[in-house]
Amino acid sequence: MVPLLFGFCVIVFFPTFFNDFQLAWDDTWQLLENPLVHDISFDYIFYHFTHFWHQQYSPVNSIFYSGIVLLFGMKATVFHSACLLIHVCNTMLVYGIVRKLVLRFLPSAPNSKINAFGFFTALIFAIHPLQVESVAWISASKILLYAFFTLTALWCYIRYIRTMHFPWLIAVGLAYAIGFGSKEQAIILPLNLMLFDYVFGRFKDLTWKNTLTSRVLLEKTPFLLLALAFWYFSWINNNVGINPDVGYPFYQRFIFGMHSFVEYIFRFLAPAKLYFFHPFPISPGESLPLYYWGYLVLVGIIGYFVWDNYRKGNQLVVFGFLFFLINLLLVLHIIPLPRPVISADRYMYLSMAGIALVLVWQLDQWLTSHTKAKVPLLAVCCTWFLFLGIQTYFRTADWKDSESTKSNVIELIDKKREAEATDPLFNLIEYE
Repeated sequence: MVPLLFGFCVIVFFPTFFNDFQLAWDDTWQLLENPLVHDISFDYIFYHFTHFWHQQYSPVNSIFYSGIVLLFGMKATVFHSACLLIHVCNTMLVYGIVRKLVLRFLPSAPNSKINAFGFFTALIFAIHPLQVESVAWISASKILLYAFFTLTALWCYIRYIRTMHFPWLIAVGLAYAIGFGSKEQAIILPLNLMLFDYVFGRFKDLTWKNTLTSRVLLEKTPFLLLALAFWYFSWINNNVGINPDVGYPFYQRFIFGMHSFVEYIFRFLAPAKLYFFHPFPISPGESLPLYYWGYLVLVGIIGYFVWDNYRKGNQLVVFGFLFFLINLLLVLHIIPLPRPVISADRYMYLSMAGIALVLVWQLDQWLTSHTKAKVPLLAVCCTWFLFLGIQTYFRTADWKDSESTKSNVIELIDKKREAEATDPLFNLIEYE
């Protein structure tokens, strides 16, 4: 299984080996003009670990760049290869973690079924077009790194739950700290840990009488304190988490969040036409289009689907959707964020594993309960996977250089502005 996953990753992302730096966007300040990348001195390392660089905190990512430059020089192909390698490692971690989860949910399942769940979930995670932005754009390497350390922390946490050996919990804490140093979004890890506590039945004996003395909660205290410290550090340095001057009232931000949540699911199922830039539908002070309220209904339908599976005891579905939601929480704009986009493909990177697991479970249910339609269903599945691979291949090629990505953004801007190469909306783009 592992060699197949590696091979598929290399095939669908093969154009990335020929892509250049994104000189018009973040690659310039984050990599080419980053002093830490070119001079690994104590002063620069200390500064990057204690300050935000261009209003972002990713010192581990900068050190990652420094190591590449030190070993191989400033070559775009090497950076793209390193990013793809991390993506492959993340794919393997997803494969291993899903196998552990399925073994927990379906203990009597044959080994072939456990491997199949792990393989197809990891395959979707590996080759889905929504992953291209994180893999093919060098500046998005911090997403790959934070996901790697988050997945490593979860793997170690599973080992801790099974063995109760304290060193595994220490490993989780180290991975958490390094993950936050890769990207602030890693701060959400404690919620993921509690989700795994739920999965492995660690909340069953928890009552109001033993809440304060429960091991499952006491061991989370250091992680929650770390999260609080990370948040405080981010707020003091960059006002992350408290940004009242965003222009949109709470009810609009809430609707934006529901819109993004549903749109991510739609793009996951049908990634036919993707863009590099998804602007807000309105300017601050304007009224929301009426159809945006329909997203509340769609979220209600999705919520009912999850609740129905919870009542039926289908924990795999509940876990998948909760993992999907938890790792999207910080980028749904319910909490104000200084970002000019309402959604972005890269925000889906880690969450992809959760929604992919739900889909694989649903496909397994259909194939098991509709034996007469097994052949057509398999044909549809094969076609969908083939479409994902082809779409990812060409989507990766679209990241060749700044001009190719700029053309994709301009395509989204209103037709009356398409002819303006210096459109102000385009100039406001600041990718993470």
